[in-house]
Amino acid sequence: MLQHEYEVMHAQEMSHWWFRGRRRVLLDLIRRASRGIPQPRILDYGCGTGGNTDAYTPLGDVVGIEPNADAVAMAHARGTARFCRGSGTELPFKAGAFDVAVASDVLEHIEDDLGAVREIARVLRPGGALVLSVPAHPWLFGDHDAALMHFRRYTRENLRRALSEGGLRVEWMSYWNSTLFPAVAAFRLLAPRRGTNGVRSHTDIEPGLANEPLAGVLALEARLLRYTRLPWGLSLLAIGRRG
Repeated sequence: MLQHEYEVMHAQEMSHWWFRGRRRVLLDLIRRASRGIPQPRILDYGCGTGGNTDAYTPLGDVVGIEPNADAVAMAHARGTARFCRGSGTELPFKAGAFDVAVASDVLEHIEDDLGAVREIARVLRPGGALVLSVPAHPWLFGDHDAALMHFRRYTRENLRRALSEGGLRVEWMSYWNSTLFPAVAAFRLLAPRRGTNGVRSHTDIEPGLANEPLAGVLALEARLLRYTRLPWGLSLLAIGRRG
């Protein structure tokens, strides 16, 4: 990502409605993926500035890895989880080291996403699981994605293919951020495009008084996802299981 986007993440990820909503869903999916394991070994793959990593620590033994040195420093300053710097396609861990890996909006930043999935599968134990979120719908690719240095947005089909070819069986998949999908999609499609000149992500926009109502909408979606799958949304969620 562009450097200022890490600064935005560090400033916003504990309070902004979108970060809070995604974190709530990911916590539920980690619990689902690690059911029956009392103290799972969890890898936060591409942990950014560490807000999610700290949130995962009540669930198990957590390590966060991130390639950006400044982001790792911000993560260390934030909390108590363990962090290290490393490449997502050459993880510094032995095979089978983790029960669960979490990649929250990470694969779209990696040009060789299939290589990344294969490397994640390598460090999962047999029966271990990858929990992930990615941006959905290639037709929505725009300045928000450019600011975050995305290579792609995903369809259900190409995400399923990347997981399957990477050595993981797709156990569960759903869209997320569904309620707000029409409004956000319209905003992104109709907003003037600036190309690569001074782009900033939409999480850099202060939500103001809308923050708590929007967080409430995503909290409701998190509850729904415990029982059903959502048919549309701005993001895709998945659990991939190593055989």
